Formats: sequence, structure tokens, C-alpha cells
Amino acid sequence: MEIKVGEIIKAKREERGWSLAEFAKRIGISTGYLSQIENGRKTNPRLDIILRIIHELDIDIRMLLGIESGEENYLSRIPSLLKLTLARDRILKTLSDKDVLRRINDILNKLCEARYILEDQDFYNMFLDESSNQIESILKRYMALRILLNK
Repeated sequence: MEIKVGEIIKAKREERGWSLAEFAKRIGISTGYLSQIENGRKTNPRLDIILRIIHELDIDIRMLLGIESGEENYLSRIPSLLKLTLARDRILKTLSDKDVLRRINDILNKLCEARYILEDQDFYNMFLDESSNQIESILKRYMALRILLNK
């Protein structure tokens, strides 16, 4: 999963209740420039602008740039509301593809039907746990494959 710098900035700004224009004025840049940063169209803003942004929003620069050291997952430092906002946006974007939506619906139908086929709630819970583990395992394989193909 990749979180873009602009998404974090936008979510933190909205979490504080600042409009795009208000925050742009606070950090001394144009509204259009800030919008480009948040939407990912401006991918290499000047360092002084990034520093003003992280200062105003109280964001750790290592977390923002994805260079967190150690075993700590930088996602654990993003506020819950921000995580939910990013997840909702990603889900909506994924489900906007009709073919993907159809496939996900088919998978969900099968998971729901299994409840009545297995009859026992404990078996069904085990089934759901195993299904979740399998999905995670498959995802890890495809992530590794993507890394190999990008080399």
C-alpha cells in the first residue's frame, strides 16, 4: 500500500478544519500550488514549502516521506480519522471500476453463502479467518512478484 504525500497533507489539513485557501495563506503559497501538491500533480515541491507544511500540520517529515527508520510502521502514527479517510477514498476509487465491483461482489457472495453451507458458527469463523489469511498471503506473493518485475 502506498500513501502519497499529498493525501497525508490534505487529510491533516482537513482534520484541522482549514480550507485549501486558508492553509495556503498560512504557509505563504498560492491555493493552486497547494492544490497541485495535495492532488499529486506537483510531486517535487521546494524544501522550504515542505518544511512550512510539516510545521503547520505538525507532521513528522520521515513519516511524510516514507523514510521511517526501524520496525515501526509509519501508518501507526497517522491519526485514525486520516486512516479512515484514506481507506474510504481508496475503496471508492477501487469500486468505481464496474468489473472490479462485480468480482468483489462475487467474492462477498461466496463468503456469505459459506455461512449457510457450513452451518456451524465456529466453523464459519474459522473459514473467515483462513480466507483472510489466504488473501493476505496472495497479496504478499503479488507484491513480491511486482518487485521482481520492476527490477
